[in-house]
Amino acid sequence: MNKINYIQNKMNIINLKPSQKLIDLRKVNILIHPHAEGALTLWQRFRSRNTHIDFFGLEKFYRPPLRLIAGNDCALYFVNDFARIDNILISSSSDKYPCLITPESIQDIQMLAWAEVVRLVFSKDIHHPQLFKALKQRAPKSIICKLMGIDSLTVNNYCYFAGIAKTNFEYQQSKILIEKGLVGLPMSMDWLVD
Repeated sequence: MNKINYIQNKMNIINLKPSQKLIDLRKVNILIHPHAEGALTLWQRFRSRNTHIDFFGLEKFYRPPLRLIAGNDCALYFVNDFARIDNILISSSSDKYPCLITPESIQDIQMLAWAEVVRLVFSKDIHHPQLFKALKQRAPKSIICKLMGIDSLTVNNYCYFAGIAKTNFEYQQSKILIEKGLVGLPMSMDWLVD
């Protein structure tokens, strides 16, 4: 029996019905799903560091459920909604959160996770050439192309999806090169310390 048939037979045995529960995330082991780690790493690198209105406290009145996946090791895995998970893990709130425990395929997990990164394209302070380079080097091309609705990940297609002119992309790209070239100071500033 090949691996695909084995997985399909295994999925027929598993109950694919999602369940919704109120969970205290401080008492449950919540981890990033292994198939979403790359997306979370890029999201953390490129997310906006600007201050914004904290709607986290207002969510007490209406909290959309967090999508989690139950693991065999009694852990719950998140695959998207990185900003909300980040706020929850940082806060010391004792509230319980509605969670939708769903089984997901690997492709669905990757689509949900990489969608978080693709949304960064529309951030006002994003450096498009760096994000494009990171997507080109680290992201699964087929998933990124599917999310962006393009046939290949090129600068022209990226710019079209992001809604920016190619000249803006090239300006950001050249600005970094100029800044690196003009600053003649070494990266290490240890020589300043006596």
